[in-house]
Parts: sequence; structure tokens; C-alpha cells
Amino acid sequence: MHGMQVNEPARKEFQEYPKWLYHPKLAPEGKIFKSADATKGLERKGWVDTPNKFPKPGRIRIALTAIKPWWSDWKWLFEAVAVILGLLTLILALF
Repeated sequence: MHGMQVNEPARKEFQEYPKWLYHPKLAPEGKIFKSADATKGLERKGWVDTPNKFPKPGRIRIALTAIKPWWSDWKWLFEAVAVILGLLTLILALF
């Protein structure tokens, strides 16, 4: 083994860019940014480095999510009642 050169594995150095950032509405699946200039100020606009940091939905949003399937099934009825009440109001206003 005398005279043989042993190659050491290359050391991996941390590279900040390119980096993935996520936004709950604009890019929930993530977007790659290639420089610090491209990411400047994005944290203040809701961009995070992992989807786990997305804001948790409030109680109202959770309640509305639970109501949505029920609302979808009965939406036609609420629309019909609204039309009938509108027509009754119009008729009463004319007399």
C-alpha cells in the first residue's frame, strides 16, 4: 500500500441556497428560491421553511369546515327561502 493515495470523501458544506419555502395560500406545495435577495421580506408575508409552521385554523374556520357538507346539501333550500322572502318584501312594499 506504499505509494497509494487514499481519497477522502468530499465534505458536504451547508448551502443556504437554493432553499424551499412554503406559503399556506400561494405555494403550499413549496417553491424554490435561489438567492437571499429573492427571499428578502418573505417571512413577514407568511412564508415559512416547513409546512408544519403554517398558522393553525381558528375555531370559526373549523366550524365552517364542519358545516360546509351540510350547507352544500341544503343550499338550494336556503336560496329558495331567500327568494320567497325577497318577493314577499317587495309585494308588501308595493302595497
